Amino acid sequence: MSWMEANGVELHYVLDGPKAQKPLVLIHELGGSVSSWDRAMPLMQTRRILRWDWRGAGQSEKIRGELSVCDLVADLSALLDGLGISETVDIAGTALGGGLALAFAAREPSRVNRLVVSSPAIGGSSGIENMLRSRADDVEKAGMRAQVDISLDRSYLPKYRDDEIAFRNYRSRWIANDPGSYASHNRMLAGMDERKNLSKIVAPTLVIGGIDDSLLPPKDMATIASHIQGAEFVELPTGHFAAVNTPELWANVALGFFG
Repeated sequence: MSWMEANGVELHYVLDGPKAQKPLVLIHELGGSVSSWDRAMPLMQTRRILRWDWRGAGQSEKIRGELSVCDLVADLSALLDGLGISETVDIAGTALGGGLALAFAAREPSRVNRLVVSSPAIGGSSGIENMLRSRADDVEKAGMRAQVDISLDRSYLPKYRDDEIAFRNYRSRWIANDPGSYASHNRMLAGMDERKNLSKIVAPTLVIGGIDDSLLPPKDMATIASHIQGAEFVELPTGHFAAVNTPELWANVALGFFG
């Protein structure tokens, strides 16, 4: 584990795997961290993997006030520069991490080789904006614990809690999030609209929809795929946090697409 000041922010990251392999960047979900990928990592040992806590998340520098997706895109670009990664990278993201992956590919097309996004949250009248703003207000007033079970009952369904220790650890990490930063993330997503930028993406893209995702259902994910030139869409038996809910299924599909 390491830290780097990138784009004026201290970012926590983990970079490991065979140095000869093309880097694969993993972008976690809202409320997640580099640890969100832990159960998928044993299945991806042949790849050079960069995981990072975006600003305000995990062990990266905390934030207050307004945040934009452009800030997070610039953070990732600066992190890659700081690590000396000038070649194109593969990127995978889940939920808001998937939305960030798409935003990065739209703004930095020359840096992206291939994309896999599961339940990408891109904003733009998805129907959850009021919930996001209400959740932001609530955690600022009452802390993360007040929202943990409400939130995880939507995104980490009981049917996917087959590993009791993994779920307990995830829930604990979720509660330990910084409320102010988490509120900023929620408000950022509530105000986002990446729909107009989807046509700018030129990298081969796979969009995954989860059949048990009530927040961003598969039909909406198929619509996102239809606006990305040449993108593929697949519907899988998983939930909102695909890489967390079904890590083996997610890893097999993602690695298959990345080749």
